[in-house]
Amino acid sequence: MSLQNGKPAALDTRTGSEMSTSFPASDGLDNATSRRNRQADSAQTRWKLANPKAVWAQQALRSAVNRGLVIQMPCAQCGALVAEAHHSDYDRPLDVDWLCRLHHRREHKRLKCEAS
Repeated sequence: MSLQNGKPAALDTRTGSEMSTSFPASDGLDNATSRRNRQADSAQTRWKLANPKAVWAQQALRSAVNRGLVIQMPCAQCGALVAEAHHSDYDRPLDVDWLCRLHHRREHKRLKCEAS
């Protein structure tokens, strides 16, 4: 049995400050914290914070699609099989228009021009 400080190694009761410093001290910056701070500054995160009802509607629809309550349809304008959901009213999260990426972007552009 090896002895350290007069005690068996398994029974060593030294605290962290008394133990040898084999690892460098932390500089106080946690990688996960700094990563979260960078993410909080992203445009996507700012949009989510500014539009909680839209985020809620998207999550509700995603859940309904995953559970099989809503079936994803092809694009209503061109028939493309890969389509995204467009919410015209976030208060009705399951009432969506299915549009391909091109037509979805055009719809948002049209709505933005009408609002101006």
